[in-house]
Amino acid sequence: MLYRIRRHRLMLMTIGILLWILSGWMPAESQTRPLNVVATVPELGSLAREIGGGQVEVTVIAKGTEDPHFVEARPSFIKAVSQADVFIQMGMEMEVGWAPVLLQQSRNPNVQPGRHGFIDAAKVISPLGVPTGTIDRSMGDVHAAGNPHYLLDPLRGLQVAKYLRDQFTALRPAERAVFTQRYTDFRQRLGTGLVGAELASLYDFEKLARLFAHGKLVAFLESQNQAHLLGGWFGAMVPLIGTKVVGDHDMWQYFAERFRFDVVGLMEPKPGVPPTTRHLKSLIQTMNAQNVSLILTGAYYDPRHARFLAQNSSGKVAPMAHQVDARPGTGDYLSMIDYNINQFVTVLNNG
Repeated sequence: MLYRIRRHRLMLMTIGILLWILSGWMPAESQTRPLNVVATVPELGSLAREIGGGQVEVTVIAKGTEDPHFVEARPSFIKAVSQADVFIQMGMEMEVGWAPVLLQQSRNPNVQPGRHGFIDAAKVISPLGVPTGTIDRSMGDVHAAGNPHYLLDPLRGLQVAKYLRDQFTALRPAERAVFTQRYTDFRQRLGTGLVGAELASLYDFEKLARLFAHGKLVAFLESQNQAHLLGGWFGAMVPLIGTKVVGDHDMWQYFAERFRFDVVGLMEPKPGVPPTTRHLKSLIQTMNAQNVSLILTGAYYDPRHARFLAQNSSGKVAPMAHQVDARPGTGDYLSMIDYNINQFVTVLNNG
């Protein structure tokens, strides 16, 4: 009896040691392979690649030309989420119609809300367009947490990139230096895109952006005899501050706030509600009364409505990239921003 007890204890100890050894091996293996990342939309996928580089393998669910509010939860997407280490979403109810289904059906405990592998990028964003009062379906597809199209603003994109750096580092501490350096490189390229290489090398471009937001950037640069150095997206948009535009869906708020133009109307009578002839005719009256110059339209939106507005007003149609890969030449995040600035300026000046 005593022998059997001792043998049983020895067996348990042996099993325990083996499990301990295996538990040591398994995390080591998982720590050396790339993070398996699933991103809901192409912008998040692009930012994940910018920060992760070779330390991540990224699957993007929504196509660039699609409406990100409406994506079919296909079996291949569920399989991808089931194998993911990280799930990144825009949040603010952008994907409310399909992301929860993917997460639930994936049965992957590591990427459920509240777990380390679940990243809601909206967590670091100060939202615009937060509705007040009671919300009901008669108001259209209103997002209670605010407008979710925040990545059309490059500085909010930088906030998300920084957040991904921190979250990836928490999951792969050994790769901290890689994620930190890649974020630093991305930030530098974004700054150059925003104000031009010379000013980006002389100043903290985020401070220059705050001056731009308050209408003080040009005066500051003039006081330093450096106004001629302003380039990049701000340099292109300074002459167009205050331009009045209309859009299709309510997705240009953040872009407009950053570059200081005014969205005075939308083709949709209510969020997510298709345009009606009556509403478009009313919008044309607004456009003519306020001398609207541009009509901004996303890749997934029916172009007939923008053409109708252009034919009956002085507005020019600017085909915009509502997300990465929405238009040719917008295959990454900074290219998307660059494309939209170029479209805005070129169509307004030459259209």
